Amino acid sequence: MPPDATAHMDWSSLSHAYGPAVDMPEILVRAEIESRDGSEPCSAWFELWSALCHQGDCYSASYAAVPVLIRIAQLPAYADRYDPLLLAASIEVARLEGRGPALSQFLSASYSEALRQGEGLALQALRQSLNADARTAFEGCVAAFGGDGEGARAIWDKEDVNAV
Repeated sequence: MPPDATAHMDWSSLSHAYGPAVDMPEILVRAEIESRDGSEPCSAWFELWSALCHQGDCYSASYAAVPVLIRIAQLPAYADRYDPLLLAASIEVARLEGRGPALSQFLSASYSEALRQGEGLALQALRQSLNADARTAFEGCVAAFGGDGEGARAIWDKEDVNAV
């Protein structure tokens, strides 16, 4: 998806945990510059986790957000942060586990491409990670983006780094 894809997406036709996803473009834009992580209430990342991967479930807006999350993960400010990759990978695990709607044909191509890019980003980040929590998060991301939801969940659950 191009950088301005959120502007062209009809978010009102998509839903998240709290209803129509009309608030997603604004939250995703805030996430690009957010310095707080997803564990901090009131942060953009906390809002994204809550709306897009609520208690391990995902929604139509979750799938639309994945390409944007992967684009955010490519920003220099996120070189050593796992927020966007972990959320995107958690959405994929939820999808693989059947904890969301079917992926629409309209979103399928951009979603699949984002997973491919996400796997490469997670592998690169894994090689550069010095922090044990980040390594665990990125290991699970690699598994999830590669289609191994069970493997990802096992990695994350073992270390309890995933909020899903």
